[in-house]
Amino acid sequence: MVSRTDFRRYLWSTRSPWLLAVLNLLCVVGLCAVSAFMLWDMRRDAERRTTAAAQSLVQVLSRDIARSIGMYDLSLRAIVDGWRLPAVMNADPETRQLILFDRAANAENFGHTLVFDRTGTLIISSKTPSPEPLSYADREYFQYHATHADPVLHVSVPLVSRLTGRWVLIISRRLSNPDGSFAGVVLGSIYLDYFRQLFAAIDPDHAGTVTLYGPGGTIVMREPFDEQLVGRSVSATGSYQRMLQTRQGVFTGPAMMGEGPRTFAVAQVGELPLQLSIALTAEDIYAAWWQKALVLAAVVLSLCATTVVLTTLFRRELTRRKAAQRATAALNAELQQLASTDALTGLSNRRRFDEVLERECRRAMRTGKPLSLLILDADYFKGFNDRYGHQQGDAALRLIAQAMQGSIHAYSDTAYRIGGEEFAVVLPDTGEPGAVTAANRIRQAVLAQAMPHASNPHGLVTVSCGVAAIPAGQNSDLIALVAAADAALYEAKRRGRNQVRISTSAERHFLVIEGGQQSRL
Repeated sequence: MVSRTDFRRYLWSTRSPWLLAVLNLLCVVGLCAVSAFMLWDMRRDAERRTTAAAQSLVQVLSRDIARSIGMYDLSLRAIVDGWRLPAVMNADPETRQLILFDRAANAENFGHTLVFDRTGTLIISSKTPSPEPLSYADREYFQYHATHADPVLHVSVPLVSRLTGRWVLIISRRLSNPDGSFAGVVLGSIYLDYFRQLFAAIDPDHAGTVTLYGPGGTIVMREPFDEQLVGRSVSATGSYQRMLQTRQGVFTGPAMMGEGPRTFAVAQVGELPLQLSIALTAEDIYAAWWQKALVLAAVVLSLCATTVVLTTLFRRELTRRKAAQRATAALNAELQQLASTDALTGLSNRRRFDEVLERECRRAMRTGKPLSLLILDADYFKGFNDRYGHQQGDAALRLIAQAMQGSIHAYSDTAYRIGGEEFAVVLPDTGEPGAVTAANRIRQAVLAQAMPHASNPHGLVTVSCGVAAIPAGQNSDLIALVAAADAALYEAKRRGRNQVRISTSAERHFLVIEGGQQSRL
């Protein structure tokens, strides 16, 4: 006789590999979870640091640009004020040039400062006392001031200077007569090389692409520099429109140039129609993070691989030990399935029917809920076999089985083949009305298949059905329930077949349902 100690030892010997495997799995999961959390936190930190650095940089650059243009604008304002003084305008060209143009206007990054009369003819230049009288009336900035009386500073799109042949950004102001009429334009030009040098002077290890946008979304300067992109407009892109709304901050959107998403750190350049952005790709943001992530991942994977190998060695022995048990259990399950299934129709067989009906009867009496039973029979089935053969007879039985399965609730009701051409359906928690509905649904589904049957007066394969129900809160004998359903089936056969009849244990009466019409007999 096996002692209790020996039995416990046996249980431990069979379960200990599983316990070790579970513990090893928990270790692997825990290690991976901790590593994933660390990587996620490092990733968020990398994103925060990169975007914060980009935002700080774009703010510094925007302030520098706004300050430089503001200083240049002071020179333009001085010229506008001097234009109104007759003594200045009537002075000789050399004296007038010294008065109107200060040293800021002649700084290295600034080009010519010019004054045009109302016809667009050049009359004063910061570079020469007697400039050539060229006409600039066709320029956009001149036409703007000629048609707009506002005194604000106007910023042009990038263009190539007619005097120097270099890319410049024009800032200009309107000259007005005492009566407010248009008198001309004073302008200053800023070489785009100024912005290029400014962007190139920042930290060479900074992440992202720095871009200055002018009016209408035109690209003024871009770092890394690409001259072909200067003057190109990105105003139609969604990210540019969002940048105009954001003015200052960080957002994520599609690239304005190129493909893929970008994280934009943007800033408005003072009150000017200029915007500055640093566009960051995922590679820019997570470049350093990826290096750390790969190192950490390699270490974690090594540890996990070692754990998996050890777990595999422990489980191998368990697999060998349990292989025979699994095969035996699978065979037993298959045999049990075969023992309770009808091979022809796939429905449960008579043995399973008896088990389920007995169980449901006990449950109905215990819970006080209703229970219904349907017994169906193929009409004139012997004549069908004699005329069409047994293979067609088998096909007809399968057709009836399919109609039953398609007409009942898969999760509660169950269908059975309990004889040659006899079938049954157990309907738990279903009263008489629901049982009648289910029976008629099955009958109509079989009829709808339209399988020819010359020996049947209806010309098609049909079924007759008897229904018996145990009302809620009443007790009934199992044998009486089956007998009542059989009696109802017999009555359906006697009265012409292809119909549903119902009987109850309390009262022997029948309800006939034919073609949607009901009557008590």
